[in-house]
Amino acid sequence: MSEYGCKVCRILDEYGMQRYETQLLEQWQADPPQRKGYRQLAEWFNTLMLRREMDRAGLSTLGDEAESKYERLRSDEAIAEEVATELSNAGVPIERLRADFVSYGVIRTHLKDCLDSDVDLSSGEWEREAIEISTSHATTKIEEAVRSLRNKDRLSAGGDVTVSVDVELECENCNARLPADRAIRREYVCNCTN
Repeated sequence: MSEYGCKVCRILDEYGMQRYETQLLEQWQADPPQRKGYRQLAEWFNTLMLRREMDRAGLSTLGDEAESKYERLRSDEAIAEEVATELSNAGVPIERLRADFVSYGVIRTHLKDCLDSDVDLSSGEWEREAIEISTSHATTKIEEAVRSLRNKDRLSAGGDVTVSVDVELECENCNARLPADRAIRREYVCNCTN
């Protein structure tokens, strides 16, 4: 059995990142407009790991360089491998790093189980979290399917293909449609009455 509570616990220790645990928790427990969901926290955490390894290898991390590299590592397979090779040649232990990247589920486990922490999910917060998790899961599955279709030459494009999953709500009476996040923010879908 592992000496660590979860993958995040191990990474914080092995990468010497314990001081970032407080930031992780603060971003999760922030008030709603600043609060980050599990997916955003996973991206922040992974980018942080990459930035630290790029710094150690003497690579520039000014501006959004680490964020850009992380996004490219998650994009089309050919681009991801090109970036991985570039980072590896510069001394970044990219295969280890990629294996250590965390998913939103791992972040959720760390926050809820290891830190035994919670947030006030009243006023629609748990519902927003459910929509975010479902959208993230759908995006990942669609990206996998699209990548497979492209690899089988059953789907072509002149460049990279980006998957975007938007959740819309529609009133069955007046057929008004709008993005779910906007409807939740303004607290109504339409102005019609039954």
